[in-house]
Amino acid sequence: MPPKIQRTLAVTARAACVTIVTFFSSYGHAAEVRVLSAAAMQSVFKEIREELQQTSGYKLVPHYGTVGAVNEWTIGGEDADLIISSAQSMPWLVYKGKIQPGSQTAICQTSIGVVVAPGIELSVTTVEDFKRALLAAKVIVYADPARGGAAGIHVAKVIGQLGLTEQLKPKLRLAAGGDVTEVTLSLGPGALGITQISEIADKPQAQFAGPLPEELQNYTVFVAGVPASGPQSEGAKALLKFLRSPKVIAVIRAKGMKDFGSDGGSE
Repeated sequence: MPPKIQRTLAVTARAACVTIVTFFSSYGHAAEVRVLSAAAMQSVFKEIREELQQTSGYKLVPHYGTVGAVNEWTIGGEDADLIISSAQSMPWLVYKGKIQPGSQTAICQTSIGVVVAPGIELSVTTVEDFKRALLAAKVIVYADPARGGAAGIHVAKVIGQLGLTEQLKPKLRLAAGGDVTEVTLSLGPGALGITQISEIADKPQAQFAGPLPEELQNYTVFVAGVPASGPQSEGAKALLKFLRSPKVIAVIRAKGMKDFGSDGGSE
């Protein structure tokens, strides 16, 4: 084969390789939907991520943390297609110019519950029941309020309202947030954990003692918002649509959360 033709073929082959690599690299990036999300959504996303990819072609790439952490990441400009934080935080993120005004969509609502080791029978139906449970526990676990977790902040407030802050201080164990159930179980039968119900429901080895009494309860609505750094991505649109599907609504309910379904609407 003449040298000139060999050189032409070599150049063509290299160009084809570059095109193929570029195509697949671009596809890989475009096929991801990156989400900064409150850890309470982890149990839901864990169960639906595979079907999301199968039905929409988008791979869910989540980064979980407390509500406070998600807010910090958003303010810091961490790259994401969608932000999921609390309804209380979203207006502040909009004010800071980090979330597009009018882009917020309510996804679900969760409350706070109590988790103990398997086989432990515990009643937390009334305020007095809950107070006795706290006093009887060897260790009490909840998310560190300093990290900005909605449940941790509320639990610390409740303990103060009950007048038990000093009395319980020696047996308090603060978790990172999102891992309260695991930490509680690792500490054995004498431990009592208090966290979002959605973070208890997907742990088959955990015993859900029940929600906090209504007088002490706190409800957190989780809201998705589109970053102000650019237009809403196709991946974000696909995920938001999927979150309103019957399949996901059933998962949300199974995790002990209230769904907003197809009527979730923008906030």
